[in-house]
Amino acid sequence: MQETMSDLETYGYIFLFFYSLGGGLIGIVSAGVLSAFGKMDLFLSLLIGILGNVIGSMFLVYLGKYQKQEIKHYIAKHKRKVALICLWLRRYGVFLIFINKYIYGFKTLLPIVVGLSRYSLVKFLIWNFFASILWGLLMGVSGFFASSFAIRIFEKWKSYPYVLPLCFVSLVGILWLVLKWKEKTKKTR
Repeated sequence: MQETMSDLETYGYIFLFFYSLGGGLIGIVSAGVLSAFGKMDLFLSLLIGILGNVIGSMFLVYLGKYQKQEIKHYIAKHKRKVALICLWLRRYGVFLIFINKYIYGFKTLLPIVVGLSRYSLVKFLIWNFFASILWGLLMGVSGFFASSFAIRIFEKWKSYPYVLPLCFVSLVGILWLVLKWKEKTKKTR
């Protein structure tokens, strides 16, 4: 376990950079959590995650603009989504650039569509930079504070070791009752 933590301290920033190239939320949130434990630096994690996200989006725009033949198969698979994103890009513009960071699958297609379309690359890169900053701050800082909050709760629950298993059993019981109720209402239809 100690060796794994040592590796995270050594290579965690490199992993975060490469994971952020694809816009992964889990990487930046995990960096925030590890920062709360003192294993990574929060500011450096945010900076690396944001830069990775910006570079990844720029690379996808480049692919859409200059490497159309190489991604033709990918685009053909998602024709309807590409058309929809083109319409949304015209209608919502900058707002769509900010929202795309949080939607799985969409964060890959939007930069490619920007590269394929006549949308201003400079405008996209500027707004994407600000959207990446917002994304990094929201996700990284949320992971940092959520883990701090969870640590405080578990420290308080140490004096009451029976509460957590009781909550788990109660949750499973409620879930079981809801499933039985849904099954019963489905049979009566």
